[in-house]
Amino acid sequence: MDVHFLAATAAYALAAILTIYRELRASQPPGGVVCALVAAGWLIQLIPMARGVLAGRGQWEVDLAASLEWSTLVMGLLFLAGWIVRRQETRVAAVLLLPLMVMSMGASLFLSNADHTMRGISDPLLIAHLVLSLLAYGLFTIAAVFAFMDALQEYSLKSKRLSQLFMLLPPLNALEATLFLMVRMGFALLTLSIVTGSFFSHQQSGVYLALTHKVLITWATWGVFGVLLLGHHFYGWRGRRAARFTLWGYLLLMLAFLGVKFVKEILLHRV
Repeated sequence: MDVHFLAATAAYALAAILTIYRELRASQPPGGVVCALVAAGWLIQLIPMARGVLAGRGQWEVDLAASLEWSTLVMGLLFLAGWIVRRQETRVAAVLLLPLMVMSMGASLFLSNADHTMRGISDPLLIAHLVLSLLAYGLFTIAAVFAFMDALQEYSLKSKRLSQLFMLLPPLNALEATLFLMVRMGFALLTLSIVTGSFFSHQQSGVYLALTHKVLITWATWGVFGVLLLGHHFYGWRGRRAARFTLWGYLLLMLAFLGVKFVKEILLHRV
C-alpha cells in the first residue's frame, strides 16, 4: 500500500474528526488547523498521482478506484477554494464533505485491483472532457451536501426540532444561495463536459452521441439539473423541491460517473 495514500487519507480523516468534534460537541468553529490538514493531505495525494501520469507518458488510470481518488482530489481542491471565498458555508459543509472524502479514499482502496485500466490522454479534447467531468462531479457533490443541509434546516424549522447541527447552519437564504451557485457552476461544467465528450466521440468513431449507459445517464443528469435551474429562475423553486432535484440529480451523476464502472469492473469483471 502506498505511503502517500495512507498519509493523505490520515490527514483527511484527522481533519474530519476534528471538524465533527469541534462542531457537534464543543460548538466551536474549527480554525486553520482543519484547512492545513486538508491542504497537506491534498498535496500528499497529488504528488504521486501527478507523477504517475507523467511517468505513464500520457497514460491515465481510468478504472473505478482511480476515479474515486481523482474525485477526492477535486473535492479537496474545492474545499480549499471554498475556505478562502466562503469560509462560513465551507466550515459547515465540512461536517459531511470531509467524511465523504475519507469514505471515497477507503472505497478506492477496497475496490482497487491489479489490472488497472489505462487510457491515453494526449488528445486535448479528452483532457478537457476528463477535467471538466471531475470538476462538475466535485461541484455537484458539494451541492448535494448543501441540499441535504437545506432540507434538514427546513424540516427543523417546520417541526421545531432544532438539532445541534441546525444551530451551526448559516441562514436559510445564504444556504440556498450557495446551493444554487454550486448547481449553476456544476451545470455549466457538465454542459461543457458533454460537448467536449461528444466532439471526442465523433473524432474517434464518427458519431456525436454514442448511446451507451453512461452517456444516457449523463444526459438524464443534465436534464434534471436543467429543469431545476429553469424552475428556480421562472417559478422560484427552492426549499424542499430544490433539495430533492439536487439529490436526485446527484444520484444520477454518481450512476454515470461511478456506477457504470462499478457494474462493469466489479460485477461483470470487465476492464
